[in-house]
Amino acid sequence: MKSFLSAGAAVAVLLGLSALAIASTPSPSDHPEECNKNCPHQPSASELISATPRSEAPSLGRADAKVTVEVWSDFQCPFCARGAATIKQLREKYGDQLRIVFRHQPLPMHANARLAAAASMAAHEQGKFWEFHDALFANQGSLDRASLEALAGKLQLDTERFRRGLDSSTWRTYVETDAAEAQRRGVKGTPTFFVNGKAIIGAQPLSVFAEAIDAQLQR
Repeated sequence: MKSFLSAGAAVAVLLGLSALAIASTPSPSDHPEECNKNCPHQPSASELISATPRSEAPSLGRADAKVTVEVWSDFQCPFCARGAATIKQLREKYGDQLRIVFRHQPLPMHANARLAAAASMAAHEQGKFWEFHDALFANQGSLDRASLEALAGKLQLDTERFRRGLDSSTWRTYVETDAAEAQRRGVKGTPTFFVNGKAIIGAQPLSVFAEAIDAQLQR
């Protein structure tokens, strides 16, 4: 009886510790900076390298806007979805003073991220990158090939052309080129932003971006 009780007590302790671990695990909403936690070494913002954004990258806003925000993102990353919502708020706040440029950084731990990135460029080929972008972030659990093709139909894309784009190497190569540039520039986690070349790492609050943008507008 004594050994039975000891075993039962041990199980209770283990269950209690497991429950405590689960309860104390941070969620994305608790710690936005955790978006880069899977990177072996996430550099500081000062270590990241700024550069002129790729000219053919999808963009929103005037080419001569006072402030350019370059966004490095992954369609399967929940923190990137939060970053996309913040970018939408910034567009509403600053209007034509702001230009958004989207760059691809699909992370290895996200099985469908590269396919989703290529699909977004196949949509871009038909002039609907941003509609596709918004829909991908709204449906991050449905990024398999069948779901992407269904989304293309829902957005009234030429689905045959869309499929050809996914089957060819064109957009896969485009995405891999973006990812290689991200590595060269030290962008290891998502989302990462450059506001006129100044790096902001993670899904930071709107106020962090507003402060950086206001400083650029006042220069």
